[in-house]
Amino acid sequence: MKGKMKWIIGIIIIAMIVVAAVVIMNEMQFAYKIEEVKEINYVTLVQGGKYGVIDKTGNIIIEPTYNGIQIPNPSKPVFICIGEYDKETKEYDMKAFNDKKEQLFSEYDKIEAISVETNIETTPYEKSTLAYCKDGKYGLIDLEGKVITQPIYEEITSMRYKEGTFIVKQEEKLGVINLKGKEIIKPEYETITSDNYYNEKTKNKTTGFIVSKKTENGYRYGYIDYRRKVILNTEYTELERVTSIPNEKELYFIAFKEGQAGLLKNKKVILNYEYEDIQYSSLNDVFVVQRNGKQGVVSKKGGTIVNTEYDNITFGGMYINAKKGNTIHLFDLKGASVENKEIVSKTATENSNYFITVDQNDMYTVVDSEGKTVIDNDYSYIEYLPGDYFIVAKDGKNGIIDISGKSVVDLAYTSIFRLNDTQIFQAEKIETKTIDLYSSSMHKITSMNNATITTGENYILLSSNTEFAYYDFSGNKSEAKDVFPNNQLFAKKINDKWGFVDKSGNVVVQNEYEMVTEFNEYGFAGIKKDGKWGVMRQSDHQIIQEPVYELEWTQPNFIGKYYRVRNLNGNERYSDEVAKEDTTDNID
Repeated sequence: MKGKMKWIIGIIIIAMIVVAAVVIMNEMQFAYKIEEVKEINYVTLVQGGKYGVIDKTGNIIIEPTYNGIQIPNPSKPVFICIGEYDKETKEYDMKAFNDKKEQLFSEYDKIEAISVETNIETTPYEKSTLAYCKDGKYGLIDLEGKVITQPIYEEITSMRYKEGTFIVKQEEKLGVINLKGKEIIKPEYETITSDNYYNEKTKNKTTGFIVSKKTENGYRYGYIDYRRKVILNTEYTELERVTSIPNEKELYFIAFKEGQAGLLKNKKVILNYEYEDIQYSSLNDVFVVQRNGKQGVVSKKGGTIVNTEYDNITFGGMYINAKKGNTIHLFDLKGASVENKEIVSKTATENSNYFITVDQNDMYTVVDSEGKTVIDNDYSYIEYLPGDYFIVAKDGKNGIIDISGKSVVDLAYTSIFRLNDTQIFQAEKIETKTIDLYSSSMHKITSMNNATITTGENYILLSSNTEFAYYDFSGNKSEAKDVFPNNQLFAKKINDKWGFVDKSGNVVVQNEYEMVTEFNEYGFAGIKKDGKWGVMRQSDHQIIQEPVYELEWTQPNFIGKYYRVRNLNGNERYSDEVAKEDTTDNID
């Protein structure tokens, strides 16, 4: 008997191992990795309204004779050149070339980069995949020309906010494939959109799909998760995933049936379909519901917090403002009535001892955990800062006070805010374009008039038309040689003129310029004389472009003799036109 039991247990274990292996192998074939662009080798050149390509040394690779250029991956020599428009076919002539001006993929009728819309990348195209057309049908190839799919689709477009995933049309129905060509969703739907879910850890890997089918009564929507599992069948007249709830195992949906809204957690109905509208408050982790024109508040579990009997529900931090007629009823987030009716908002701060309240006159106060006033309501705005400081506003001016109410930064600024991911506070006077920087201890670090500010990977750059300086994220002034350790020359201001020195501080390029930039990653720096910019090359200290450009920026960027122009789609463009820089976009 014992031997038989061991045999059965062994069979079960083997079966479990086999099942697990099948699941892992299945997931592996659908897994893919988005290619990263670690080096910019090629950028778009614009001259006279026509487009070409230059490399990172400033050499012209593709002459600027085209109506548009697509560079799907700026580290690789594959360029889609957009020629003339054919009025009969209503399409542009599009050809691909490499850095030797050799035509690529000429066996296809058409080749094009695939535009992406994503919240994590700046490159505007799929970086490893191209769409090709053959005999009126589309397929995918990689940048080396390897066929990923046969030309079997009427259309291929990138999935919004889910790079590496494509919506394909086949026999007038839509499906989804990934950049490996693996079918994620069969082409059987009328519409497919991403649910727009994103978080910092998984990026858009766990973004799911809202799909629809057309019925006699109109479109009906359903949901398929990123694992290709159907969570909700196509039976809803409207469907929205609550993407601000960051839980990939507990999916919340606001779903409509016949015009009535309900709330679902995965497949389970939390609130029945009896509401006109349901909205999620991410700050308070509750839902505002509306029925028969009246609003209330419910929890994520469906429990009533505030009855659905009020004309309007708004949130004041930790307080719920429920308006009925001309009266505002105040509740906390558990639904308990708040006694102090003068206070309409109460917000917790990073220090658990202090709360910021707002009264009915929109005046702010700081109170402690027992409700006692710490800073009175003499301000039209108060914001907590680490170290028990507070940004305050009064009469249209901003300053900073400490917990005793003492001013530590004068109430004299148009705006004050903390620079992202730093310990530095930026205070600006808009009338003079003055930017002052303060440390976390409220010590003034520096001040600069007519200034602009830029944040790099490990530095903050404060610059004007005549000077610039670097600071680390704690507010300490940084030397250029520490910010750019790979450079050989560094900008230096001597006697109100700029030149360049080596790492030891020896002058290599004389101080004869009104302004300069540091040498960038391509080895070029801007030099300014008589209000105009030129270009110097780091490798031999040679001026490769005399100052002729009138540019708006305090720190323009150059590749060779070409300066970077503004653009709208993230695709870097450079020009050598003497007229002021182009600010328009084109068809690519």
